[in-house]
Formats: sequence, C-alpha cells, structure tokens
Amino acid sequence: MVRGSLSLARLVHENLSIVMCFAYSRKPLSQMMEARFKGYWKYLEKALFEVSAERAEKACLELALFLRTLDDDEEISDYHKITRRIPACGSVYLKDGSSQKLTFREVTNKIIHASRLEWDFTSDEPQLICIARTSEKWTKAEVDLVAFAAVCGQLMS
Repeated sequence: MVRGSLSLARLVHENLSIVMCFAYSRKPLSQMMEARFKGYWKYLEKALFEVSAERAEKACLELALFLRTLDDDEEISDYHKITRRIPACGSVYLKDGSSQKLTFREVTNKIIHASRLEWDFTSDEPQLICIARTSEKWTKAEVDLVAFAAVCGQLMS
C-alpha cells in the first residue's frame, strides 16, 4: 500500500526492525557489559540502553499507527476473519481479572492507547507490555513480539 509517496508496508518494516533489534539485543548487550566492563559506565549504559529504549518506544508508536492505517486501507483484519486465521499476538488483561487473546489490530490499539510502554526481559522471549490508562477496561497487554513480527513480515514492501 502506497499512501502519497510513502509505502506504509516499508515504514512498518523499518519500525519493526528497530523494535526487534532493540528487544533481542538487550540480553547480549547486558551480558557483554557485565563480562567486559567493571564498575558503572554511565554514558555507555545510556548509549546502549536508554537511547535505544527511547528509539524503540518511538518505533512502537509509529509501527502501531502505520499498521492501523494499513489495516484500515487494506482490510487485513477482515481478511483474517474471513479466512478464520486470526493470529494471536499476545494477551490483554481486563479489570475483571479475565484475559483475552490479542489480534494484531488490538495490539496496535493497545500501543496507541497505553499510558506507557514497558519491556519484560525476564525470559528468553522479550515482551512489550502496554500499561493501560485508568479509564480503560483493561489493565495491561502483553505483546508476543514474534507473533506480531510474523504478521508484519507478511506485508510486501
């Protein structure tokens, strides 16, 4: 899909690249810092972790906006429903204590409407965590980055 002079799929891929490189480089960079640098390296940690986290958050927001626009224009979610192949891209936790699977469109909504984005690096598979605003019906959403990337990876750019 081209909107004006911009290829939305290309912009999705660019932002997905930033998000995935950030998420999957965090653990090896932490291990390298621990193994090779003794003491506290304030500016190196800022360069390796803080700057990249800020850029990844911006890329998440841009990714969500571009995907929502692409879905509106190309009706990707409708195609998933028709083919009964709706990819689960994570889980959303509701205020009543229940949880639901997240479609890729719902992931974009959660990213856009979150009060903040956080990262969970406690397992081998990093997760993006969207924290809800108090006015929302949900409390948090956990994004399965691999499943989300698979949806994005099906777009032609």
